[in-house]
Amino acid sequence: MRKMKTANDYAKNCLKPPNAFFEWCYYNMPTYKWANKQQTIIASERKHYFTEEKRLTKNSRLTFFDRRDHFQIILSTSRRIEIQTYEVRSLLEKGKQHFRVKLVNLEHFSNDKYIKVGAVSDTTYDFRLVQLGNMLSMYAQRPTLYPNNWNDRLFTVSELRYLTIDSIYGDEIAFIYKYRQRIEYAQRINAPELAKQILEMKLDMRSITMNWLKRNKVFFRNSNRTYKSYQVKQAIESMGTKYISGVEAFMGVDDISKIPDGVKPITFQNYLMKQKRTIGFYQDYIDMLNELGIPITPMTRLPKDLKMAHDKAVATLNAMKREIVRKEFEKRAIEEAFLEMTIKDVQFILPKEANDLIEEGKSLKHCVGGSSYINQHAEGETTIVFARKTTDPDKPYYTIEYCDSRLIQVHGFKNKRADEQLREIVNQWLHIVNNRYKTEEKKHVA
Repeated sequence: MRKMKTANDYAKNCLKPPNAFFEWCYYNMPTYKWANKQQTIIASERKHYFTEEKRLTKNSRLTFFDRRDHFQIILSTSRRIEIQTYEVRSLLEKGKQHFRVKLVNLEHFSNDKYIKVGAVSDTTYDFRLVQLGNMLSMYAQRPTLYPNNWNDRLFTVSELRYLTIDSIYGDEIAFIYKYRQRIEYAQRINAPELAKQILEMKLDMRSITMNWLKRNKVFFRNSNRTYKSYQVKQAIESMGTKYISGVEAFMGVDDISKIPDGVKPITFQNYLMKQKRTIGFYQDYIDMLNELGIPITPMTRLPKDLKMAHDKAVATLNAMKREIVRKEFEKRAIEEAFLEMTIKDVQFILPKEANDLIEEGKSLKHCVGGSSYINQHAEGETTIVFARKTTDPDKPYYTIEYCDSRLIQVHGFKNKRADEQLREIVNQWLHIVNNRYKTEEKKHVA
């Protein structure tokens, strides 16, 4: 390859695209056809994906600038890779379509260098890529890429031919070219997961140097270990203890500090791996013991069956919470019994337990049976009241949410809104309960 010094040198001596590429560019731009009973003008004899047909008149405009589009092609040889972006302008002169083509951007990869070249005028190039159109125009979009099986050629002919990669996107070429030796090394020592992480740009490549790879060759070779595995190993060994291979599936670097006091790190690693549970699952179990007030003893710290112990703690905690909720429902039903009354043919009833809300939600197919409403009612943050027909007081009819002296919502089956007659009755109920609340407040003050 001839030696190139200026940006113009790179543009002038870039790889030559095949004629088929330019024909493809022209095909992807529309053409025109004007016609009347006496005459037909066809702007282009080339194949185009779309032909806009217009009526030919004396005032037909046949000479004008039509449009511009950008198209891209990726070419490669054994010594270089190029991503070339062309601007194609469509112009019409006396009804005939002409195209003007200009290389606007060139990304050149060779000799471990990534050279960017962009057109700053019709004849001058600089060492930078130029923006395609302005940010508000359609031309700022990504150019259409020519389907010339460039992926296959890239990994069979170019400097990337020693990599094992099924396919990539064009905008990934720069990264892969820059770090190809490290990716190749990881693949050569049969460390596929590490190589995959590099390819997916998930690692800080300032740390993943060739020297680092060689130092840790034994650790990654012939394994699916990831960079996380290495981090966990380093963190555990910094504690002066042995790293157990595979423990990274159950704990990360930030979890090292969560190893319980009184348990040797090597014992805890083996425990997690035997239980096949993450440290987060274990910590959840310990948190529940603390919430339940159960002391952490040698037996409870590392139970023989962690899942069984965890599930038992969940069941106990849920039962305790249900009992608390049950008592709160009963307490509210007694203290706020004045909310219950009958107006005309509608009976207003307070729920006596959480299950009443659950059944109400199921029957009317709305969300009052969810844990949010159950907890809010139990804690007094809102009040749920059932509106029932006096002729069938056990059958859900409408559900009322009342809070801060206001009606929040009145919903029936599938959130159906109340009709005018029911709204009038509910408003009467609201007026009465607000007065009763004021009376209750005065009693407490007295």
